[in-house]
Amino acid sequence: LKEQKSILINQAVTEGLNSDVPMQDSGVEWIGKIPEHWQVVANRIVFNEVKEPGNDLLPILSVSLHTAVSLGEQSGDENIRAKIRIEDKSSYKRVAIGDIVFNMMRAWQGAIGAVRVEGMVSPAYIVARPKFQFNADYFEYLYRTLSFIQQMDRNSKGITDFRKRLYWDEFKQLITLLPPLAEQEAIANYCVNIIAKTDAVTANEQKVIDKLQEFKQTLIAHAVTGKIKV
Repeated sequence: LKEQKSILINQAVTEGLNSDVPMQDSGVEWIGKIPEHWQVVANRIVFNEVKEPGNDLLPILSVSLHTAVSLGEQSGDENIRAKIRIEDKSSYKRVAIGDIVFNMMRAWQGAIGAVRVEGMVSPAYIVARPKFQFNADYFEYLYRTLSFIQQMDRNSKGITDFRKRLYWDEFKQLITLLPPLAEQEAIANYCVNIIAKTDAVTANEQKVIDKLQEFKQTLIAHAVTGKIKV
């Protein structure tokens, strides 16, 4: 189910939702064919880097490999790192709704996402602000596909994986897709629905798996303690 979800999202963000539209070669081998009315551009065409200072009234947001940009600041009980944050937040960067933010030390793993609440982020994060109106959710889904994560990985600097950094100068050169705004919004809504439906079915299946695992452990325990004949 998780694999199916990834495939459906990947198809939507790279090929669109209408299978009848004429397609063209993107000119990029790992992207393949795209709708002929879409554009293939470098990130510098879409984004500017911003470094606005934060303030103490704003929550500190984080970027997760699994859930993208957080919707608020974790408490000290939820995140031990919150207890040892520096008091001086002057180096933290303000982020606005619709920005794209990535952790430059973990972008090669997919730590990137769209900002949905105003806040501020660590100096180790890069804040990319769109130059024109676009749907940030679409770009989050696009940048978190395997092909685009691999593109970030290839362009990160560092001797070993855990020393890799994706700087702004490299990020702005990365190739991205640019569908019309209306299609961005439709694709983002489609992805939300796919995720919701898949997660609901997955949760039910996980309950069955958990019960089977429990049943298996019970049988094993009864067998080794002689409560049942083998």
